[in-house]
Amino acid sequence: MRSPPPGRFALGLTLALGGLAGCVLDTTEPAVPSACDLRQCSAHANCHAGRCRCDSGYVGNPDALHGCQAVQTGSPCDTTCGLNAYCDGGACVCTDGFVAVCSTGDCIATTRLCDGTADCANAADEDPLICYDGAVQTWSVADGCDDNLPISWRVWAQERDWVWPGPDAAFVTAELDMVEHERIECVAGELLCFGGHAGDRTWGIGLDGQGECEDCCLPCASDPVDMGVLTCN
Repeated sequence: MRSPPPGRFALGLTLALGGLAGCVLDTTEPAVPSACDLRQCSAHANCHAGRCRCDSGYVGNPDALHGCQAVQTGSPCDTTCGLNAYCDGGACVCTDGFVAVCSTGDCIATTRLCDGTADCANAADEDPLICYDGAVQTWSVADGCDDNLPISWRVWAQERDWVWPGPDAAFVTAELDMVEHERIECVAGELLCFGGHAGDRTWGIGLDGQGECEDCCLPCASDPVDMGVLTCN
């Protein structure tokens, strides 16, 4: 039996030990996402400490997908407008055929609204309150109470938390016996109730919507609603 050449056994042992020494467990902790990792800033923008800001030479809304645009001298808007939008009279408005629903400053085509596919990052273009089966209804009322007080009135939705023209606003009659017409957009079939107030008098369910009235509630439809003349009696 021949012995291995000198040094071969030692070399084999060294290689074996070297292979074992190269097997190291990775105990590195997974990286924790930073505040900027969770932000989606505009093109030509960057994120710092969790806040988006436009790059040098660009201005606008850094949180809109295309909100940061090259500086333009003399723009009537305080900020540049988003995708498919332009500045008109100091405000950003959507180009014809587009609508702003994504809350990013950008406008999407109306043909992509409520098409079953979410185009907004927050899916706002497919929100049920946006894609409702709606109707435009005209409500009419006249002030027949000769007390020199205009009547403030609202229309309240009974099946959801909604009021026209808004919780901090009201329609107001102008002159005695003049019929006022107001158009509202409502969900087809939902029950709507009228409420008015002037001085110490209340009509319908009241301006706060807390009263009860069967004769002043009708479903939303395309047919107009005439509340008639409100008298002092």
